[in-house]
Amino acid sequence: MLTNSRLVIMFETGIQPSGEPILKTKSFSNLKTGVTNEQLKAVADALIPLQGWTPFRIDRNNVYSLEA
Repeated sequence: MLTNSRLVIMFETGIQPSGEPILKTKSFSNLKTGVTNEQLKAVADALIPLQGWTPFRIDRNNVYSLEA
């Protein structure tokens, strides 16, 4: 059973001297478990311009409870 869900947005905030991107993660926890991926993407799309960085990746992390 799905017990918790989290939206994770990773941003590219710069470039290291080696050429690798510098990444920063923003997480939004305790989402309603019934939220669809499309709804979560719409929320992410609304939040991204407020951060001022280039989006690198958007993830959804789900936590499930397994019965013993």
